[in-house]
Amino acid sequence: MRMVVLGGAGAMGMVTTRDLAESPAVSEVILCDANMERAKEVAGWVASDKLSIRRVDIASQESLVDAVRDADAVANATPYHLNLVVTKSAIKAGKDLTDLGGVYYMTLKQLKLDKVAKETGVTVVLGCGVAPGIADVLAKYGADKLDRVKEVHIRYGEVNLTPAKYKWTFRTVLEEYTRGPVIYQSGKFKRLPPFSGKHTVMFPEPVGKRSCCYALYSGLATLPTTINKGVQMVDCAMSYTDEDEQRIQVLKEMGLTNPKPIVVKGVKMPPREFLLQVAPPPDMKVKDVASIVVEVFGEKEGESTKCTYSLVYQYHKKYGVSALSYLTGVPLSIVSQMLAKGDIEQKGVLPPETAIKPEPFIKELGRRRIEINETITRTHML
Repeated sequence: MRMVVLGGAGAMGMVTTRDLAESPAVSEVILCDANMERAKEVAGWVASDKLSIRRVDIASQESLVDAVRDADAVANATPYHLNLVVTKSAIKAGKDLTDLGGVYYMTLKQLKLDKVAKETGVTVVLGCGVAPGIADVLAKYGADKLDRVKEVHIRYGEVNLTPAKYKWTFRTVLEEYTRGPVIYQSGKFKRLPPFSGKHTVMFPEPVGKRSCCYALYSGLATLPTTINKGVQMVDCAMSYTDEDEQRIQVLKEMGLTNPKPIVVKGVKMPPREFLLQVAPPPDMKVKDVASIVVEVFGEKEGESTKCTYSLVYQYHKKYGVSALSYLTGVPLSIVSQMLAKGDIEQKGVLPPETAIKPEPFIKELGRRRIEINETITRTHML
């Protein structure tokens, strides 16, 4: 199989690239990125004769189409704001595609391309990381075991063992913390202010008790519909620190998150874009522990039933990358290989929970020592 990784030199894409190169079924991996210096470093880190690098201008559809022309599948690990142009390019090239999610609003735009993808015979699987990704597959997996579903709660928590301000692109951080979360409650979508829904979640040790707030989450765009079964509540919350909240508040007060252009010494630019340009890259080698917990509440054969799924993972010593990078990059590799092998037959723009068969996916995660724990509890209804 010939695989292309867009953004393969990034914090998540580098893991996808290496996992693909280490997979026996993959014969060739093309790492595509705009930063050739960084791409060369990653190529040295992967150290595989299967790997080649190529400079690609993501903003140019012609450059993208040319880069993916001979691929069996394309893994898109570029920042979320590029997802739409990448999706359109993959459809134009007739190539199956995976990505890491669109932070809700971009996902809604991508889903509108479902019809043209079907007509072209292309499969696009959205949000193939840890959350979105693993978490959504587990949510649907639990829901499918119930007769009725009342609530679905997705929780992500982490602990940094070495200092780190953030571990993914700062553009995503800004989007999540300034636009505010969306939840599905009482059968309706609700937009809430940033840092809403603060509460404490107990994750598996050694993550333990963490403060969480609602997140702007790609899965909210699809899970209420794909789960159905009368579900009235779907939400996602992620751990945060007081420092996270204070940092964003200071940036907002200084006007640096404003998307409206201003003129400074004859140069017109939005303060937000300036901030994104000067922000340092994410820390991909921080030592950390990350966890997800997915709870599905409902009924089975007249009994109240709760399906709980969890995983906990420490930073990857062999790769020398954070748990977040590994848990995000590996699923993208797995699903991309499923596409290339023809294991996902449905065409169109699909969320992970409907495109990915849970059992083989969980098995592939287990092969990489990402273990999923399942607990099902049932209580007789009075």
